[in-house]
Amino acid sequence: MDSSGRIVWTLVGVGALALIVALPLAVRSRFEGVWIPSASMAPTLLAGDYVLMDKAAHWPARGDLVVFTDPGEADQLLVKRVVGVGGEEIVVDGHDVYVNCEPRREGCRPLAEPYADWSAEARAPGNAGPVQIPTEAVFVMADNRNAGEDSRHWGPLARDRIVGRPVWVYWSADGDGHPRWDRVGLRLH
Repeated sequence: MDSSGRIVWTLVGVGALALIVALPLAVRSRFEGVWIPSASMAPTLLAGDYVLMDKAAHWPARGDLVVFTDPGEADQLLVKRVVGVGGEEIVVDGHDVYVNCEPRREGCRPLAEPYADWSAEARAPGNAGPVQIPTEAVFVMADNRNAGEDSRHWGPLARDRIVGRPVWVYWSADGDGHPRWDRVGLRLH
């Protein structure tokens, strides 16, 4: 092999090495795994689920799931659902969430929330509001409404705390470590 052939193979090797190093870094800059430790988002997310988070997510709309830094512990990530966006007023009255209207007022209807589960034993008050959501914030709640803390407890969530959105379950195991194969690959909405 002449010197020009060695140069070509050296360049190919350097390029392959650069790709091997750069590809995982590029993927990691956009996606990250998040472990779900509690049942606060059941039935959507279960304790023991591992979800892939998209860190390049858009500004969330009502109904979106978001991953954010815990307002109480900045080194911990939480997942909740957006029920109100900036500029809206939220009232949580019993099992109903109202947006921009007073409960029991003529024509005022609660949000339709097929994902909300109120069946767990209550550990915290369910009512909140009225709360005016700042423009650069959202109001988030756990799907398992009685099993976790959310904006009812610590107020609207500032935009700068949101780090991404969960997009799918890539692994799941129950409390005994047994795989839950039916959850692997589950796309999250």
